[in-house]
Amino acid sequence: MSRMRKVSLAFASLVVVLGNASCSVTPSPRSGASASEPTPSPTAAPTPDAMAPTLVSQQPAAGGELDASGIRVSFSEPVHGVDAASFQLSSEVGVIDSVVSLDPSGRTATLVPQATLPFATTYTVTLTGLVDDLAGNQLVRTNWTVSTTNRVSFAPGTYTGYRFGDSPSHLTALKRSTLGSLSTATGSAWQTIGDAGYLLVDAGIWAGYWVHGERDGTARDDLTASIPALPACDYVDLPANRVGYGQWGTTVLDTVFQLPDGYTPPDLVDTSHAGLNGSYFIRAIAQKDLAAMITAAGTAGAHLAVQSAYRSYAGQVLTFDGWVRQSGYTQALRVSARPGHSEHQLGTAIDFKTVGGIAPWRYADWATSTEGAWLAANAWKFGWLMSYPKGSSALTCYSYEPWHYRYVGRTTAAAVHAAGTTLREWLWAQGYGVR
Repeated sequence: MSRMRKVSLAFASLVVVLGNASCSVTPSPRSGASASEPTPSPTAAPTPDAMAPTLVSQQPAAGGELDASGIRVSFSEPVHGVDAASFQLSSEVGVIDSVVSLDPSGRTATLVPQATLPFATTYTVTLTGLVDDLAGNQLVRTNWTVSTTNRVSFAPGTYTGYRFGDSPSHLTALKRSTLGSLSTATGSAWQTIGDAGYLLVDAGIWAGYWVHGERDGTARDDLTASIPALPACDYVDLPANRVGYGQWGTTVLDTVFQLPDGYTPPDLVDTSHAGLNGSYFIRAIAQKDLAAMITAAGTAGAHLAVQSAYRSYAGQVLTFDGWVRQSGYTQALRVSARPGHSEHQLGTAIDFKTVGGIAPWRYADWATSTEGAWLAANAWKFGWLMSYPKGSSALTCYSYEPWHYRYVGRTTAAAVHAAGTTLREWLWAQGYGVR
């Protein structure tokens, strides 16, 4: 064998030996690493499937209560495409500006409104078909409704309740009350009028009234709120405030406020006890001053009698219906009170007339008679006031009635006389119409 042939064979043998050696040698550990640490495997990509993602949970669910934390949903598998265009909250006025985020896992998304949402309002949550899984399978378009709270919260304090007419600025009634402890009620709406917010309450002592409050259902204490202007003479039926039998002198009754149909004073006595014709009734609390007035009038040559005194709710039904038949409904509203709205039901009002005379409204002006003139000048001294003076129909809500007097006590009568206003104006200005 030639020398060249021997060298080639030796080199080939060496390559084989070295090759076998390299296969059996264990590599040295990396610096700073354990020799037993396993080598990590690359992360396997999710396996695409043909199943569309679905919603696993919704908070709040359909019909649930929405709060400041917003809406949270979970999906059956990782998704993408969740943003403000695919996950929305909307009301009847449009889409609500919100921050939408998707958890890094791709399985949970949240939507948080960027403004305080109005009280007792219903919203629609929408997840559109823009959401899909990693294989491109789309979520079926989904929507459901949620609502903000309808609970009105009252902290201890003084609150004013309002009612509005055919426009928000038209006040038709209000009341005021002080609450000594925390309480809640249900409500159904929130609105702003000017710079103030109002919550509509539909349960409890404030049922049917709007109270000052915030968008989140918190009622606002407004002890210092000013008494608004005297309500217009609307023909509505709102419950009067101060209807306790002991509040007879400060109850506001007009075409707006009314007494309950069961209001019947417990101390009615016959008017004959005060020196007048009998078979009519007046409250005992007015009897002493009535008797003193009748005596003084008689001494002055004014001979008074009773045309009408206490009337029950049912009695006022008959009286008002009689005026409707005689004059028509529109005219009856001006000259007679609808049931529940009459001062006669208080038991402290009398329609006077001249002894032996015709009904006082049949005179051209009964105030020009001896009896009518004397009462107009002197009745207030004994605690009696003409409820519907001449030229004041826009303020009293009824036509001029120089024969109709209401007993309010000597102190109140003197104050009203000094003020030079009608009784309705004075009572309202003192706040008696609202508390």
